[in-house]
Amino acid sequence: MTRENIHHLPRLGMAGAMRLFGLTARALRFYEEKGLVEARRDRLNARYYDPVARGRLEWIARLRKAGVSLPDIEDVLNAEDDGGQGHACATAKLERRREQLTAELGRLNEVLAELQAPRSDGAARRLGRA
Repeated sequence: MTRENIHHLPRLGMAGAMRLFGLTARALRFYEEKGLVEARRDRLNARYYDPVARGRLEWIARLRKAGVSLPDIEDVLNAEDDGGQGHACATAKLERRREQLTAELGRLNEVLAELQAPRSDGAARRLGRA
């Protein structure tokens, strides 16, 4: 099953959604509790996801994979619901996330360089390496 045909499936249960989107049952229930996705119930009370829910799960899975926060994901889903602007909103959120990670990586590299640089005995003692 590919992502291209997820919207044409007659029915996608929890197990299928877990496989398709790489999410756990706990995560699916959590997203439901938060109101990010709505699962339907069949006559046996088993969850299934209609095409709208599948689209929302695809957004959620993709953005969580990139480390986007739940409030930002909610913004993307709302933008998609309010006129199909999810792609533009997601792009802006991902660009901001990339800027944050770049800054964090810069700080990490700075600290690594400090730790790897030769130190005088006094500096080594201050860092607990004497």
